[in-house]
Amino acid sequence: MMIKRNQIAATIGLVLILAAVVPLSADDFRFTGFVDHYIGIEPTEGSENLRTRIFMEPWFSGSVGDSGIKWTLSAKTWVQPVGEPEAISPADILDEAWLFMPIGPFDLSLGQKLTGYGFADVFGPLNVVHGGNSTLLSLDDAYDSSLPVPMIQLQFYPSFESSIDLVYVPLTRPDCEQINPVYLSSTQDTIVWNTDSYILDNPHSIFINYQYYGEKADFQLFYGWYTDQAPDFIVETIDSAVPSEITTVYNKAQTFGAAYSIRLGNGTFSQDAAFKWTTDFAGTDIGARNSELTLNTQWLVNLPGDILSQYSLVYSYFFNHGNHATGSDPEAAAYIAEAVQDFHTQPLQHIAFIVAHFEQSFLREKMKAQLNVAYFFSPEMYFAPRLSYAMTDNWTLETGADINLGDPSDAALRRNPNNDNVYLRLAFRY
Repeated sequence: MMIKRNQIAATIGLVLILAAVVPLSADDFRFTGFVDHYIGIEPTEGSENLRTRIFMEPWFSGSVGDSGIKWTLSAKTWVQPVGEPEAISPADILDEAWLFMPIGPFDLSLGQKLTGYGFADVFGPLNVVHGGNSTLLSLDDAYDSSLPVPMIQLQFYPSFESSIDLVYVPLTRPDCEQINPVYLSSTQDTIVWNTDSYILDNPHSIFINYQYYGEKADFQLFYGWYTDQAPDFIVETIDSAVPSEITTVYNKAQTFGAAYSIRLGNGTFSQDAAFKWTTDFAGTDIGARNSELTLNTQWLVNLPGDILSQYSLVYSYFFNHGNHATGSDPEAAAYIAEAVQDFHTQPLQHIAFIVAHFEQSFLREKMKAQLNVAYFFSPEMYFAPRLSYAMTDNWTLETGADINLGDPSDAALRRNPNNDNVYLRLAFRY
């Protein structure tokens, strides 16, 4: 307990020092902080306190004289002081930290940053450069959902309407997964997670993206050869009578993709398509992710009454689904395969789901109401109402809920808790 309290104190101290020193040379400074409380309201489990968290994010940017060199630096940290104290790992405090330098016809960026490709805002199949937090209580939580990666980014502009991006990532940051080992009761196996902040045993990722900006349409072509941020599982024994330890491994993947965006009526229509080629295209490795083909169709349109709406239809096909080896215990193999494929969101050979987002502002834009609605394969329906009120220019009171209709998944490896909850958040932004 004392170690965790010392970690909390050190985390807060580091961010406060950063916030005090860096602004002396910064041209721009922003700060986001909040305290929130989540309460679980799952009918089958009753009411429970899920999280009370204090979050802070200072952000700075500046330039170096008239050289054209610019820099960005930010940090993210959080603590959970109520109940069993927890805090962000010190290795994850640094968020974005990068330099921008124009060099002739090129723009060079060096450091840890975020970048994304494709036009899809949710479940974008081309957005594979960096991972994210897979254990969010709210699926649309933007505060700590994305993980910037160290990179060298070279941008070239062949014409006024086009650009080419070359990105090299020396070390990949894995998705934030569960920390505690997971016991699979049906097979008596125990899954042990790799908790390293960076993937050290499979470095080097390369991404290339071409984008054209037209008067009537924009389009992109994308290729990536990279270390997948989601782990595969090393299953050495498939036998429910023999307890074993299942460990995680991060394998290479390739993504070939294309995307376009056009104006359609009073809205914007876009499609992202991608083929993800994993190390187990044959589907025989019971612990590995299947290769997949994904099409994301998105439509952003204004509805009557000044309601902004967005609709995303996602379809995926998984090659050689269910071709895993069964070993001497087919029942155990089926259980492990189902757990692994649910973890990778590949429960069937074909899946399709739709996500809709609506938002409207009131009281001279001081109040904003939002609603996210999704139809998945499991749970069948997801509702996420949101309401925020700007009390002042800096202080905002936010509340919302995450409701799943249907029984929550009982898969031991489910990445998102999927439990019903309500939350209240007081946020400060400067």
